[in-house]
Amino acid sequence: MKVVVANSIGIDKDGYHIIHSPSRWSEGVKSRYNCFAYYPWELAYTSSLLKRDTKHSVKFLDGCLEQLNFNLYYKCILAEKPDFLILESATRMINENLKLALKIKQMLGTKLILVGQHATAFPEELIKKGVDYVFMGEYERSVLELLQGKQKENLLGLYPNDRRPLLDVNSLPWPEDEDVSRLNYGMPGEPSSEFLEVQMYASRGCPFQCNFCVARHVYYGQSNWRPRKISDIVAEINYLVSKYSSMQGIFFDEEVHNANKEFILNLTEEIIAAGLNKLHYEAMCDVRFLDEDILKAMKKAGYYKIRIGVETASPKIMEEINKNINLDLIWQRLKLAKQIGLKTYGTFTFGALGSDQTEDAKTIVLMKDLILNRVLDNLQISICTPQPGTPFYKKAKGKNYLRKNLRFDDYDGGNLSLVNYPTYNFKDIEQMKKKAFLIRDHYFLKAKINKHSFWPWLKSIYSRYGIRGFISKATARLLRELQYQGARLCK
Repeated sequence: MKVVVANSIGIDKDGYHIIHSPSRWSEGVKSRYNCFAYYPWELAYTSSLLKRDTKHSVKFLDGCLEQLNFNLYYKCILAEKPDFLILESATRMINENLKLALKIKQMLGTKLILVGQHATAFPEELIKKGVDYVFMGEYERSVLELLQGKQKENLLGLYPNDRRPLLDVNSLPWPEDEDVSRLNYGMPGEPSSEFLEVQMYASRGCPFQCNFCVARHVYYGQSNWRPRKISDIVAEINYLVSKYSSMQGIFFDEEVHNANKEFILNLTEEIIAAGLNKLHYEAMCDVRFLDEDILKAMKKAGYYKIRIGVETASPKIMEEINKNINLDLIWQRLKLAKQIGLKTYGTFTFGALGSDQTEDAKTIVLMKDLILNRVLDNLQISICTPQPGTPFYKKAKGKNYLRKNLRFDDYDGGNLSLVNYPTYNFKDIEQMKKKAFLIRDHYFLKAKINKHSFWPWLKSIYSRYGIRGFISKATARLLRELQYQGARLCK
């Protein structure tokens, strides 16, 4: 039997290149030079699990990595003649992905399996539209059991049955690296990654419960943190090094890399013992679990950057989103990381529950102060999007905060606000985000000039994107600087 495991379409009907990260949020960008592909980790684990534990012929395809539009991706999947098509989609791309899947089914009689964020949020709707099997939450084991022949009435995780208990991450094989190259996801790679890095996962889950988080509420359904065996992590790094001679580093892109101090201290010790500290590592971390011991151990093991979720400078919003991080702690830990020699990266969001003009403006001030004090080397800005299946979505819908006549295509965390608060509407939120972008880019540009890193920065853009990409990105950056200066003159 032929099984195709497929990531989302890569270019939508309007020409947007899709940056697909359904366990967080997906967005579309117009310029291909602003596009990159996240490694679709749960799909990739599903693919390798099916290859290991079934006798089926399994093929992994990624329309985002290959930047395929509907027609090209349709031809690509059709050529495989799958008996089963496993497709993961975020809400942002569900209309086109579902249309694609149903067209394959019509042509070949293929059985359709939908998984991921949107499938978990709207299983009944997808069944009514012609999908054969819809899986909720963490889905690798459930999909495996279906394709091993288990009766669907007894299959946990398959709608309308109960959700499946969380799996043992150490029971999984390493993720897909046959039909796609994991290194290719690093070319050009996530923009803030400074080396040719492979995305990797040393743990899964988060012990906290931020109400906008898709991973915590949709995929896992509970607070959790599950580390892999350190020996297996190190073995996987060794495998990647031996396979990809040009690989320069690892991006640990899980929810909370550092949730357990003993784990991090042992992992970094084993990385050093294996001689793998010559690689460059970065990781998604939680500031509440960072301390001097962990930061020093990371630095010694070859880590060059830590990424943390700051999200907001407003204590009011912190409380509303269930994050509750003290700003003094953020300053303290970022300063400590810089003193130890690590680079720092923060994520910020606008329009979350509790937001208004005054509260979100505090976040812009914090961003600027962190940059000017040189404790933050880079940052990401998003619009807090009420992704279906999250408490944020349910509360926004219950309080009539959601905009009228929304389409699923609108659930784009990089471009659109979907909420209207009583004193803060979607246009105001989008303008706040644009203002934050201009301020971020201006002050980082100023910092690069002051640190005499301007020319190396330009060189790195050229080496990553080539002459056309360099011109495109440099022109866009110049226009944003002119917009910033123009906005200042208009004050």
